[in-house]
Parts: sequence; structure tokens; C-alpha cells
Amino acid sequence: MNKQITEFFADRKAAWIKAKTKAIADTIEQNKLNQEAEDRFSPTNWFPDAARRASQLSMVSHPGKFSHPSAKTSSIIAHCEHADDGYLRTGNLSYDLDVFGNAAAMDVYKFLCLQMDDGRTVLTHLETDSEAIKSMLTIPAASYEDIKQGLLSIKQVDNSIKTDRLVKQVYFPVDDAYHLLSILTPSGLLSELKKRVDAIRFSDATKEGKEARKKNEMHATGYDDLFDLTVTAYGGTQPQNISVLNSQNAGRAYLFAGTPPKLSKRDVRLPPKDFFRNSTSPFLFKEHFFALHELMKCEVNNRATRDQISNIIIRIIDQVLEQVFKIRLFGIGWSNSDYYQSLPLSQRIFLDDFHLERRESDTDWTDNITLNFARWILQTYEATLKDNHVVLSDNELIHIRKFVEDAIEKDKEFFQ
Repeated sequence: MNKQITEFFADRKAAWIKAKTKAIADTIEQNKLNQEAEDRFSPTNWFPDAARRASQLSMVSHPGKFSHPSAKTSSIIAHCEHADDGYLRTGNLSYDLDVFGNAAAMDVYKFLCLQMDDGRTVLTHLETDSEAIKSMLTIPAASYEDIKQGLLSIKQVDNSIKTDRLVKQVYFPVDDAYHLLSILTPSGLLSELKKRVDAIRFSDATKEGKEARKKNEMHATGYDDLFDLTVTAYGGTQPQNISVLNSQNAGRAYLFAGTPPKLSKRDVRLPPKDFFRNSTSPFLFKEHFFALHELMKCEVNNRATRDQISNIIIRIIDQVLEQVFKIRLFGIGWSNSDYYQSLPLSQRIFLDDFHLERRESDTDWTDNITLNFARWILQTYEATLKDNHVVLSDNELIHIRKFVEDAIEKDKEFFQ
């Protein structure tokens, strides 16, 4: 036997003697007790006894007692295939099976979890019929096969498919009917989650980082933390009545916040199809267009009036270009996602700095932009004034387009 197994029997024997010694003061009785402990925890006697008691335990992946300590369900070991589907679920994470049953037989499970000289557990050796386990379990009191089958009964799956009224239930629609599903807890998943969260929050590296922050000192790596965690308790003061993993975690498990994310309003509206329709609101230019309309209706057609009209058009153009600049600051490459593939190429070049080199070296895109820009100004004016607008011709379109071209060229360095 290796060191772990030898220490297991020594610890079990010492604990048993300590519990019995409290009621004994006589030396002779103490010697008898010591001899009884030697006999009880000798491999010859303990292995057959453990094989008988193993059937009082069940290894499971989803124990029903997490829903209610009195729930009695089938012993289920779920075998799920791994898939790169992005879900944290059984099959996508490797973790130990859980155990529930008679608490007095839990020492059998602890024995099966002990590591032998090659690093594999006793249970793994039993399942593979290794020569090492055969040598250890070959005793005069019982055959190796009997001991093996008795110990492996801990993994026997209950094929009866039994649920319990104390387990959470949900009706799930299937075609034109409903299936009543019993919701069981993946305790191994809960345990692995707790282990990883504790490693993030309470590791030595995290403690060092927090201490450095407390002292306002520099720390090479800093630390991570998790907020809004909820701690749930299973089993009350008797967590071992739920399962072994639950007992190891003192009945505690973590829940992450399930509230919807807090969304902040984005200042920039990215255009999925057309910048002038999706990212510019006519309401923002309402005052400009009303002022423009009053000037165009004015009977006085002198240079001062024309200059005022030009200034209003330039202000509208500058205000639109400010929105262009905000979109460029949003990030590089946003227009490459599938959602924005309906946006014309010329506008993607104009708005996304991913195309900065092409924007600077190629001028073909500007023809489309300046024409649509000028058309948008005329159409927005007409929509704002509705039936009262002044009818404008292609001459006005050409005139406004020239303003757009000058504005883009003038502010070229700023907007590129």
C-alpha cells in the first residue's frame, strides 16, 4: 500500500479510538479497544465491510437533494458530448462526480478517491482491473471479484427513472403536447464554479494585489474581482445530508447576477443602410431650415441676403460633419460587420477609419457623398417646410453641392 492509503487507515483508526476512549478509564479496556481497532481497520476485515457498505452510496452528476433534502430521485450520471457552443453546461466542463447516501458510509467514497502510486484513484484502478489493485484487494476473507463488485456498486445507475414531488418541475412544450421535466442540479458544475470564483477572489496573488491597493502601492499584475455575487446555502447545518461536494463546500454555492445589463444611451447612431437617413435627424436642423426659408422668400435679393443663405447652408453642413467625426471616433472597422453590409461603400469609406488609406488616396467616393449630401439638404428642407417650401431646381442642387465639396476639402485634415 502507498502512503495515502496507509495514512487513510491510520487516521480512521485514530478517530475511532478517540471517539471510544472518552468513556473508558481502565487500561485493560483501553488495550482491548486498541486491539479491536487493529482488527476493525485491518485490510482483511475493512475491505469486505466497505464492499458491503458501498451500496449505501450513489455517485451522481445531478443529485435531487439540492431541490429538497428529502427528495428521492434516480441516481443519474449524465454523459454529454463536448461542443463549442459557448454554453457552460455538463459535457463542456470536466469535474468530479458527486456522491450522496448514508453519511456513515462516506469513508468508503474517501477510500475510492485516494490516489495510488501512479496518480490514478483507487476507483479508476478498479474500473480498469489493474494488477496493482488486484494485489492490494487479494485477501483471504473474500475474493477480489466480490470486493470489486461491491465497491463499484457506488456507480450503479438507477434505470427506474424515478422523480419526486419535492423536485422542481416544469412543463416543456413538445410538438402539440407537454413533457413534465424534473429540474436537477449539476452539483459538480456548482462546485467547480465556486472553486474558480474563490481562486479569483481569495488567491494569494489577489490578496497581494488588494494589500498593495490598500497601501496605495504599485503592483505588477493587479487583481481581478467579481461583484454582485449571491451566496446560496444547501442543507443548513447538515450540508453532508445533501451530497459530498456540498459538504466539502460547507453547503455554499455562488449565483451570478441575472439582472438585465445596464445600457447607456449611445451618442452616436451608426447607419445600417444610409448615413443621411439613419444618423441625421431633421429635427436637429429645424431652426436652420426655417431661417433659410424666410431668407428665400425675401423679396430683397442682394448680396447680404445671399451671404446669409450661404452661411446657413454652411452651418448645416458643418453640423452634419460633426456627426461624421463622432462616428469615426466610435471605432475602427465597425462597418465590416454583417449588420452594416447594406451601407454603400462610399459611405463606409467616408465614415470608417478602417478605410482611411483609401479615403486619402482615392477620390471616387467623394462624388457619391457630395451628391447625396446636397440632395439630403434639399429633401430635408422640403420635408421640414412641407407644402410651404420653395420649389428648388437642379441649379440649387449644384450650388449646395459646391458648398459640400468646399467644406469637405477645407476640413480634410481635421476629418481624416
